[in-house]
Amino acid sequence: MQVQIIDAFTQTPGQGNRAGVMLDASSLDVPTMQRIAAVVGASETAFVLSRPEDPTVRLRYFTPVDEIPFCGHATVATFHLLAEKGLLRSPGTYRLECPAGMFDIELEPRGPRGTQVWIVTPQPAAQPSPVSLEALMPLLGGTVAQVDTGLPVIRQGHRLVVPLRRREDLEALAPRGAAMNALLMPHGVRGVYLFTRDAKEEGSVAQARYFVPGFGILEDPVTGSAAGPLAAYLAEHGVLRLPEQGGTVSSRIEQGDTLGKPGRIDIEVTGRPGRIERARVGGVALTVMEATIVA
Repeated sequence: MQVQIIDAFTQTPGQGNRAGVMLDASSLDVPTMQRIAAVVGASETAFVLSRPEDPTVRLRYFTPVDEIPFCGHATVATFHLLAEKGLLRSPGTYRLECPAGMFDIELEPRGPRGTQVWIVTPQPAAQPSPVSLEALMPLLGGTVAQVDTGLPVIRQGHRLVVPLRRREDLEALAPRGAAMNALLMPHGVRGVYLFTRDAKEEGSVAQARYFVPGFGILEDPVTGSAAGPLAAYLAEHGVLRLPEQGGTVSSRIEQGDTLGKPGRIDIEVTGRPGRIERARVGGVALTVMEATIVA
């Protein structure tokens, strides 16, 4: 069986976030897909269950240890590959069906061969954190004093979102995965997404790191599924300023720099203050290699 290895949110090999993509996976059962994801060893592998002529692209996503309902960088990688192979046209608009639901995808040409993939991402409801910062921050290798008190700590689905004041504090974090799991898993939380408004590059609104030991990933290099909800969060709290009359604001989120795998996620939020209508993330990708898997 053939698996494509693709770096997403970058066009430089070895940077961004690596995903496996298997086309024509409709005949595979769940145990086989899980074994393949473990062999590939990327943070996620996407399996295409639909046929090229189907109007909707159907995907399932597996980490090396578990299935997840949605994955941003593996979606970017998959649609990049489908466009690269001529199975989808760019420009074009498409529908994605996955365990998290149905989502809109837009493909835009980017350069002579590249494609920008835009995804309207799932938006988990914001809830209070079920654990205290006093318990959490030492397990991340940080302190409560590093937290940006101008923004709230919240839960979004299976992750916590924690703002920090300074990029140097974000870069210095050294999480203890097993201890994090012991604290978080009883509450159904799998990871912690930390960010700072102290971004590195002009045009970026934030830099982030995502620790996900609950899915067998100590640190995910670049995370589209978290960046979309973060974009909405930043607009809700006035960091991204929506026009009073309504409209769209755009920016970029940096991630992966601390791992030496920098990736850049474009973000767009549409709506007006107090009413967010849509948040989406965009990114490019690069096919690195093709592998033959026996599973």
